[in-house]
Amino acid sequence: MQVQPLNDEHDRKNFDCGEPALNNWLKQMARQHKEKGVSSTFVTLDHAEAVEILGFYSISLAEMLNTQLPAQYAKRLPSRVPVFRLGRLATALTHQGKRIGEFMLFDAIDRVKRISGEVGGIGLVVNAKPAALGFYQAYGFEQMVDHPHHLFLPW
Repeated sequence: MQVQPLNDEHDRKNFDCGEPALNNWLKQMARQHKEKGVSSTFVTLDHAEAVEILGFYSISLAEMLNTQLPAQYAKRLPSRVPVFRLGRLATALTHQGKRIGEFMLFDAIDRVKRISGEVGGIGLVVNAKPAALGFYQAYGFEQMVDHPHHLFLPW
């Protein structure tokens, strides 16, 4: 498998993860967000020349108040802290159960850790759907103070 930045060659039209909101976002908003500098979307493919999207994720920059973070991190940080946000992560229905979500999560973590080494950033945040909480927590994400579905992965 390979992860690439989303481009016009990738088949967004036929992607279906079973969540209409995520499907529509990929089809209608992902490219616009990239062009406007809002977020970047990355797609997982079988190989470099493939056009079928097995899954995708989007990341963006964010700023948080330290009071939103788990208490053990808030004490040692300034009042406002830079983080990266995992905005969306979805796997096509036909490829679910093949650990593609895990593959994409690891790719996203690796990508933002590399970037944070150059520009700063203390971790990765995600606003998880209830069904995905266990998935993220299994990889070290912790609940934030402000909402039980808001999770934080520190470096």
